[in-house]
Amino acid sequence: MDSSSLSSSPDESAISEAMTLAGKARQLDARGSHYEAERFFHRALELIDPSVPTSHATLASIWNSLGELYLHMGRFDEAEQWFTKSLDISGSIRDLKEISTSRENLARVQRAQSELLKAKALKMMGAPDDMRCGNYSCCRGLLRTTDLCICGGCKAAFYCSHSCQKDDYERHKRYCQHEMS
Repeated sequence: MDSSSLSSSPDESAISEAMTLAGKARQLDARGSHYEAERFFHRALELIDPSVPTSHATLASIWNSLGELYLHMGRFDEAEQWFTKSLDISGSIRDLKEISTSRENLARVQRAQSELLKAKALKMMGAPDDMRCGNYSCCRGLLRTTDLCICGGCKAAFYCSHSCQKDDYERHKRYCQHEMS
């Protein structure tokens, strides 16, 4: 076996480096270092050639994470832009997990802007087989509609369990109460 078959291609190397940078960006975002995280995400995106089909899943993931960063920063228009890009490319490669995640994140933007009916419509696009719990820290992944309960207040958030709804209440209550008043 020659040494060229053991080394990775330039595309694979760039994707690997981009994923490393994106991982650091997610850590920075979690610590509240949003502007530094933004720089890391953009550096990661500069490494990826969008015309290479093998990079599409990586692009979808990074675009989705960049959207989450902007959502955390309250920059809703930018968040929506990146989530939409992620959803588009995820749809083209039929990545159901990323489609579901991007759609859920777009619904988060709509909820943050008190557009609860739009948020619910986005969530229901995945029915019945690829929906997500409304608790952003839930790790259950893709769920069926029958596995979820709808919030009794706003009727726009879906949860996999009472404990997930309870864990999410502090974040969700301002949107839920706004719709009820």
